[in-house]
Parts: sequence; structure tokens; C-alpha cells
Amino acid sequence: MFTVGNKQENRQMKSNYLIISIFLTFNFCKAQSTNITLTDKNFENDFLNYKPLQKKGISDKDYEWAQFVISETKKSIREKDGNYNVTHYWNIISAFDKLNLDKVTLEIVFIKLANSNGGCDYITSFKDKVQFDDKIPNLYNQYYDRCLNKEIKTNRFNIEDYILKNNLNGSLLKLISKIDYDDQKYRSSDEQTFKTKQPAVDKKNQILIDSLYNIHKQYIGKSLVGKKFEYVMWSVIQHSNPEMMEKYLPIVHQAVENNELDKTTLKMLIDRFYGLKYGYQVFGSQMGTDYKIANEKTRKKIMKKYGMK
Repeated sequence: MFTVGNKQENRQMKSNYLIISIFLTFNFCKAQSTNITLTDKNFENDFLNYKPLQKKGISDKDYEWAQFVISETKKSIREKDGNYNVTHYWNIISAFDKLNLDKVTLEIVFIKLANSNGGCDYITSFKDKVQFDDKIPNLYNQYYDRCLNKEIKTNRFNIEDYILKNNLNGSLLKLISKIDYDDQKYRSSDEQTFKTKQPAVDKKNQILIDSLYNIHKQYIGKSLVGKKFEYVMWSVIQHSNPEMMEKYLPIVHQAVENNELDKTTLKMLIDRFYGLKYGYQVFGSQMGTDYKIANEKTRKKIMKKYGMK
């Protein structure tokens, strides 16, 4: 579906996620909802009927955003036949944090997030951006340390093996891998370093992506670079400007239709583009911005344009 924060967007699309096989059990908690008690054991079934209440002290803006995220997450889960993934749990815990739900509820969702495929990638990548870690610091830090150590031990990707195994163009793969590396080069740095150094790297990447598209006449997706790097072209576009986003939106749309790219990326690009150009977003993926949620008429119009329900 989507994640929180602009600097980490592309990380959710990587396919070489790690799985944490640590299972903890918590006693049930009563979440702030209408006639729904969320428990560790029955969470996945009960969440689909969960209806949040606006507690005292929760702003209308935060409540509206949380409601929207919960609604979209439920829709995504149903589209996947009730199967939850790491992004669903990330969206849920982000919404629950906005609703100021209790610590035990956050712990339940966080454990499910951590034990999902890709959980470590979220935990280690987003630590400097989340708010809820302040409410469950001991648990978050426990998993953060374990994930960081596991990442160091398992981060031994061999691009030559990947090229041979997937029968891909070696020159293209090495270039797209370099673009991917540069796309993230300063995004985890301090704000001053990021603002002064990343823009020049992004501009260089944008020129390279334009060149690759002109050569191949298609989105540089799964068939050309494999599942691991299918998101790289999108990430460069996502980190560009409204002009480049508008140019490539139809191309990204077509890539999603052709199964060259996960459809989540299209939603995020739509939100980013419409947010920058018009000040509103459709799916609520751009948390941390001032982009309001588009009205229902506008949402339906844009979703229809891109063949979304």
C-alpha cells in the first residue's frame, strides 16, 4: 500500500527482505473502537471490523488521516484475500499512533510488523522518522539491534550471481544498481548534508533514467532488471519534480498494468505528484506533508483515470 515519509519510500519495494523469527505473546488490550476488542491472537480478523473513535485531544486532521489510512489498508487487505503484509502493519501502527492508542496495542502491531517479511527493513530504515518508537522504546530498540546485526551478517548481495541467475543484461544491471545506490546516498544523512548533496545526485539520476527510457522505450522494470530492481526507475521519478512525474505517470501506470512494477508505487507517485502540483493527495501516502486528502469527487475522478477502484 504505502509508507510514511518521502526519504524512505523506495525501500519498501525491495524484494530481499529479512524475516525475524521471534514470536512474543501479549495479553489482550481494548483498543478505542466500537464494540471491537483487538487481541494478539485474533487481530487480523477483528481489525477488518475495527472502527476508530476520536479520543479527546486528537485533532480533526489526525483523526481524518487515521480513518483514511485504516480504510485504505482494509481495502488493500481484502484485495489480497485477507493476507496481511509488512506495509499493512506499518500503516496500521502509524494510524494507531495518530489515534493515541495505548502502548499494548502498539506493541501487538509492532510485533506483527517485525515478524513480517521485510520487517527488519522498516525497523532499521525508518527509526529516525517514526513517532511511535517513543511510546515503545524498549521493544523498538530491542528489535532494531537484532535487525541491524542480522542485516550486517546477511547483506552479501552478489550482482554477478543475480545477473546470471536471472539471465539479465550485465551492463544495464550494474548501471541500475549504481543509480539505486546513489538514490539513497545522502537520504539517511543529517538534514544539512541531505539538502546540500542529494539534489545534485538526484539530478544526475534523472538524466540517466531519461536516457535509459529513450534507449529501451519502456519502463525499466521486472523484465529488464528483475524483481529486486524493478522499483529503481520509479524511485528516481518519485524523488524528482512535478514535470518529470507528469511525464512518466502514464509510463509507470502502464508498467503496473504489465506487471513490471508493484501497483503500490503508482499510488505513491500519484500522491506525490498531485500533492506537489495541487496541494492534495488521493491515497494518503504522503504523511508528514501539508497535502490534504482530496474530496471524494476528485478522488474518484483520479482513481478512474488510472483504473483504480
